[in-house]
Amino acid sequence: MAEHNLEKIDVEAGTAVLSLDAGLYPIDVLYGAAYVLIDRAYVLLDRESPAAGGGAKGGKNGRFLISLRSRGPTSREALEALSGEFGNELLSQALRRKVTRQNGKIIEEIVTQAIAGAAGASLPQDFLDEDDDMDFLEDPLGIAVPWEEKFKKKKSESEPA
Repeated sequence: MAEHNLEKIDVEAGTAVLSLDAGLYPIDVLYGAAYVLIDRAYVLLDRESPAAGGGAKGGKNGRFLISLRSRGPTSREALEALSGEFGNELLSQALRRKVTRQNGKIIEEIVTQAIAGAAGASLPQDFLDEDDDMDFLEDPLGIAVPWEEKFKKKKSESEPA
């Protein structure tokens, strides 16, 4: 059964140890969740040893052990809340990973077009055909006037020529 257990809490040491089925989340999801909490806690990710009944070390049948140690003085309630936040962040990271994988081609296409546009590549023909009568050199509002021309100092009669 895939579950997330709070194994132990040591208030004096400021640590909470969670146990998580290794087949439930990929390792990059654990890394992402740990990264989000590193400003508030030290995070240690480990695997339960096969001798402890965790199954093969490299397989998905084992368990991950996540140790969270608070960066400051804490209480039992704060450690329980921190472990709950870690569980919530696991879900968030798993969803983010799923969405990224499902929309990977769209994301790649958008980034490719953005980079190509920034590099000055030509636009697709669909964009060019829409407004053939547009002239970007026309400036009816005077927006493209250079700074020097717009705010040129007028020579006064007191200044030498």
